[in-house]
Amino acid sequence: MAQIKAPPGHRTPRMGARQIYEALRDQILGRVYGADGLLPSSRALAAELGVSRGTVTIAYEQLAAEGFIEIRHGARPRVAQAVIERGRVRTTSRPLSRKVRLSGYGERLRQVAPRSEEQSRNLLANFRYGDLSPSDFPVLAWKRAVVAAMTRRPARLAYNDPCGSRRLRMALQAYLWRSRTVRCDVDQIIIVNGS
Repeated sequence: MAQIKAPPGHRTPRMGARQIYEALRDQILGRVYGADGLLPSSRALAAELGVSRGTVTIAYEQLAAEGFIEIRHGARPRVAQAVIERGRVRTTSRPLSRKVRLSGYGERLRQVAPRSEEQSRNLLANFRYGDLSPSDFPVLAWKRAVVAAMTRRPARLAYNDPCGSRRLRMALQAYLWRSRTVRCDVDQIIIVNGS
């Protein structure tokens, strides 16, 4: 298994998904892992680096999305054959210099002008918190979702039970009984936002 070195000034346990991704990408480009070479499993690499398995999984998913590795359920990640065949293996660790091409949806979002801050400049104090960046908000998808919801004509336009959807809680009750042998009442289950 090839060693992942933390960037200068970082300790290995504090490595994030981005640092792991860059280190693995550099090792693939530097031929540390050959064509069709096996990378460590996410569990093994997480234990070695002292990070969560989810952090390693994010790095692996980014490598797979960029075509550096192939991921199959139940198997160790493997260097993509296409990386070698296309001659993408380089000895430098500079990012690929290519023009970023956005989808049609991405182009439309990029063209949405940001909201002017003129309105808030005349205020004595601005207590706004957590505004979304207008350029990041998916306006078209939001519009489609609102139109679809209004077209369905729901029975009421109000919040549901504060404990969560009753149908979802009933499904969870059945699941808990089948998979965990936990007997509970629907009213004992509360759906919350978070983990």
